[in-house]
Amino acid sequence: MLSFFLLGFPVVASAERTFVVMVFDGFPPAYVDKYPTPGLDRLAAQGTTAAAMDQAFPTLSLSGGVTISTGCWPGTHGVLSNLFLDPERGLYDHGKDADWLIDCEHLHEAAERQGMRTAALGWYGRYSSTRGALDSEGPPGEKTYQDYPDDPGRLAQLVDLLERPSQDRPGLILAYFKGPDSTGHRYGLDAAETREAVIAADAIVEEVLSSIESQPDGDQIQLLVTTDHGMVPVDSLVNIERILRRHEIPARAVSAGTSSFLYFDEPSEAIVDDAIEKLSAYDAFDVVRPRDQPPGWHLGTGARVGDLILSAHPPYFIEDARAWPVWVRWLAWVGPDILPASALLSATHGYPPGTPGVEGILYARGDAFASGRRVDRVRAIDIHPTVLAVLGLESGHPVDGVVDEHLLRVP
Repeated sequence: MLSFFLLGFPVVASAERTFVVMVFDGFPPAYVDKYPTPGLDRLAAQGTTAAAMDQAFPTLSLSGGVTISTGCWPGTHGVLSNLFLDPERGLYDHGKDADWLIDCEHLHEAAERQGMRTAALGWYGRYSSTRGALDSEGPPGEKTYQDYPDDPGRLAQLVDLLERPSQDRPGLILAYFKGPDSTGHRYGLDAAETREAVIAADAIVEEVLSSIESQPDGDQIQLLVTTDHGMVPVDSLVNIERILRRHEIPARAVSAGTSSFLYFDEPSEAIVDDAIEKLSAYDAFDVVRPRDQPPGWHLGTGARVGDLILSAHPPYFIEDARAWPVWVRWLAWVGPDILPASALLSATHGYPPGTPGVEGILYARGDAFASGRRVDRVRAIDIHPTVLAVLGLESGHPVDGVVDEHLLRVP
């Protein structure tokens, strides 16, 4: 047993606990308001709920998921977006390889280092291209998205672990679910397809809760359900590659969601200043030097950030042309600067934290968490230290987050 003193009160951490963290891709709080979610409602009644979970900028899947897992901001852990350039490794493209970290430890790495067995199911940094699997009991064949099962298959893996005798169960179980992300992107927040995807995700939560409640040590099994980002309606695509060509700006744009990193061939002050002047004529996005970024962005100023950052305003978004349908990619060469979004997306994410819609959900239950409590906001970076503290473990090294005492039960 280990006690953490928060606001003057001891919070008791038990080595006998199991902790389950579930991330559903693309799940904003708006879905709970729009659609029936009896599983999440049941979870809220048992534990603590946050009105909003604030993610890292840009509010994208990979930077967001790695922030949850490491407790570090992107400028510290190094996974800045779904796409970026590294001067030595080249293009990062939606990868979960742990070797992309510049610093920090994933949840399972920190727990394994301290002697706890873990299972990371489709989790960020579960696998390293140089070190192999970094958890004890994750699916042996899963290295990339192509290896992942569908969400019912992921649920079966998770329930199988939960229903083991407590002495045979991993102390920390991490599970990524595809959730309603793709339907939200394609059909929008109000579509029937999105409603069905939300209901399906909620049914998974309900089944996991039932599995936990059926265990003799159910009270000691902690469950935290969250997401990597929310979702915002869009209607216009910034054709950034065409814009760069039109203005003869000698930079490569690497874009995902609503932001773009610009990497200049020769980033002299004069060349970058000229680009800022030309790009600032557009109302669809902000143009920011890394050294002048808002403090809430937490991207740092390393080489991966590039020489300029573009951040779109709703309802605009920015996406690499290679992600467009093949029949419209030619527009990146000769099309207009702004294109209708209908051929690509109905909604997306990536806007700075605080933009309505990009915040996520967070629910937590178990004997470590307050029952029936609702808090205003939580930070993604605080999930890692809170989870490990409840298990009686130290946070990874380094860590930017802190244990969130507002979520926890105090004696």
